[in-house]
Amino acid sequence: MLDIPASVMRLRAMGAAAGALAERGELDRAAGVMDRALEAARAVAGPRERIRCLIAVAAGMAAVCPLEQALRVAYAIERVDDRIGALGAVAAALAGAGRTARAAEVLAQISDAEPDPAARRALTGALVAAGELDRAAAVAGGDPEPSWAWDALVPALVRAGRLEHARAAALLLVTNPLRRDLVLLEVAEALAEDGQAERALEVAGHIDAPSTRTQALLTAAAAFGDPARRAAVLRRATAAAQAIPNYGARTTKLQSLAVAWAEHGALDRALAVAESIERDPGRSEARVSLARLLIRQGRPEQAAAVLGDAPVLTAADPNPDLLASVASTMAEAGRLDRAVAIARGIAGRSRREEALRRVATAMAGAGHHERAGEVLDEIAAGLPATGGEDDIHHVYGWAGLADAMVRAGLADRAGEPLRHAESLIHTLYDEEERAEAWRLLQGALVRAGRFERAAVVARERGTQARLVRALCDAGRPDLALDVAESVPDPDLHGWARRRVATEWARAGRLDEAEALARAVEPAPSRCEALVAVAGARARAGHLDRAVELLRLAETAAASVPDPRERAGRQREVVETLMTAGRLDRAAELLRQAENEANAETGTNAETEVNADTGDDASAGLLAEVLVAAGRLDRALTVALEIGDPLEQCHALAAVAEAYAARPRPRRDPLLYPEAVSSSVRDPEVRTRIWARAARARAVTGDAVRAGRLLDQVFAGGDPAPGPAAVAAAEALAAAGRHDRALELAATYADPRTGAAITAVVASALAHAGDLDRAGETARSIADPEAREWALAAVSYALARAGEPERALSMLFP
Repeated sequence: MLDIPASVMRLRAMGAAAGALAERGELDRAAGVMDRALEAARAVAGPRERIRCLIAVAAGMAAVCPLEQALRVAYAIERVDDRIGALGAVAAALAGAGRTARAAEVLAQISDAEPDPAARRALTGALVAAGELDRAAAVAGGDPEPSWAWDALVPALVRAGRLEHARAAALLLVTNPLRRDLVLLEVAEALAEDGQAERALEVAGHIDAPSTRTQALLTAAAAFGDPARRAAVLRRATAAAQAIPNYGARTTKLQSLAVAWAEHGALDRALAVAESIERDPGRSEARVSLARLLIRQGRPEQAAAVLGDAPVLTAADPNPDLLASVASTMAEAGRLDRAVAIARGIAGRSRREEALRRVATAMAGAGHHERAGEVLDEIAAGLPATGGEDDIHHVYGWAGLADAMVRAGLADRAGEPLRHAESLIHTLYDEEERAEAWRLLQGALVRAGRFERAAVVARERGTQARLVRALCDAGRPDLALDVAESVPDPDLHGWARRRVATEWARAGRLDEAEALARAVEPAPSRCEALVAVAGARARAGHLDRAVELLRLAETAAASVPDPRERAGRQREVVETLMTAGRLDRAAELLRQAENEANAETGTNAETEVNADTGDDASAGLLAEVLVAAGRLDRALTVALEIGDPLEQCHALAAVAEAYAARPRPRRDPLLYPEAVSSSVRDPEVRTRIWARAARARAVTGDAVRAGRLLDQVFAGGDPAPGPAAVAAAEALAAAGRHDRALELAATYADPRTGAAITAVVASALAHAGDLDRAGETARSIADPEAREWALAAVSYALARAGEPERALSMLFP
């Protein structure tokens, strides 16, 4: 009888309590409440009730965010475009979590008349992310160079998932031909990724440049599930590629097309496309790509056959890098002798050794470890020993051999090549070559696991910072810290310690990472370290600690002397603050709810409601999800497509109430149900439409119209018991006429109707701030379900009034 299930009301109350806790800075407790709420929502069996529960949990999750701190940091940024970018990041996170009204408030602080073009374009993107499309278009249209502004608008629309808007803007507003083609490609790729293959194909058809059109057609082809349609699009793409005037661009696209045809299962067509490339290296490169695909598909014999006809194998002056690619791919295909023979035939000793190393690595990757070792022995036998001539290539050869041994799983044999490499460095006369050789050796030592020797070399050569990076990449942050402490330069010392702190945080060693991050100097490195550890704390659920660290990072960022770097650090703090909460979870839950609602209605995010597979109740549920997500334009479209007058009225009323919270409210969504209500023959349905419209008018501040509709509701006396009476009571309560609603409850002999109306009144009293009377009214209800609903409503109001403990104790006595 009550529109909203009691389970949803309880979750809304938990969300309000979490929001109150978050405002007090108790993010961990708030997150704990919402985790419990999410567990309850996932236990709901009915799909429609579960969707509404997900909406309620998303709203609560969105409140768990250190928003005020993020805004404080953002407003402190001096550089205008960076400040707008930071505020845009805040607004985008809020909008993604359904808090579009708050996102609009954030962006309302920025002037549309910002003179700097970069700042205007940053504002345009921020407005799109927050769903303020009309304002975004106005800002872009006022740009001194509107073509660039529209060019920036389209990618922002794509990032926000507004693909139809992006398509229209790209086609109608971007006038520069080159940029127009590029943004149309971006739209086509986004449509294809969204599964809208036909739409992507249509957009691709508007692209003029053959190269860009080919790429769009390739993307669209991959999105088609029907093999015949995919093949047709690939044929169009092949024709477009052949028309590309530039040889290099044409070759690249034909190579991609060859692979696409092979993935489609048409190897003969793929080979024909490869052969259509005029000359090498393009033709042989295409065959290598096809062979690698065939190997991944488990077809090594065909891969070897494709490689065997590569033109580079019979060329008079073959490209050595291309021959090495053919040889290593032949080894992957299991043709070991042929692979070695091709590599041995490469002219130039260093090129030949490199090819053999690649062959050995490929052999090991395919499981042929013994043969890989034999090839590496062959390389070692041909390299010069200690006392060789002044040639850095000898150092490369030994170090490369050590790397190949590591990749082939023979790291225990890498010591001797590394010793040879080190002994040859002193033969180099050129100082820059010697420095490069030591850096090369140091990296090879780390990759071979010779960390102690690498540390000795670093200290002797003053390359500790480079070694710190290599050790962290190798998963040895403890040794990296030892090396970092010996870095003499203050800035590099800070960078090195920051790198170790970041690695510890990534590995989950949060206490150690935090202690080190707090001690890092100078300020820029300390800020980066604190931000990295705070992000790890947030991901681990330690939200209070994360926010504490970000306060320290805020202070460190403010002391960075360079204005540009300071702005960058402050933006990092803002963006990390927006992840130190549950906004991302809220956005994820809203997407889940929308997907489930779309499944109920038979739609996707961009199509109209499917009348054959959906129904009006499901469409109303989809509109409810879209309202919660702040996508009011789409919600209004869905609501207007609903055929049932009562369902449509509920949906349009919810849209109107949501618009009322925005800077520029609109009440026109209510005009349609009010207009059609007179044609509804069922008096109960007509009464419920009037009552719901009256409630929406009262909520949106139109007391006069609300009063007129209430007069219509009661023109024929009190409504019949049941939903019509409850709807009338909700309208009275929304208009502040609580006593009249309670009088109405007393007139019905049906106990369920009276209990539901009393619950509605308890909720209205609580929202009006009369919490004591609301609690007494709720506890007086005899019906268990209505009493639970009313107590949840009162709990919600208590939380909103800043009393989360009382609210939670009422929910969980």
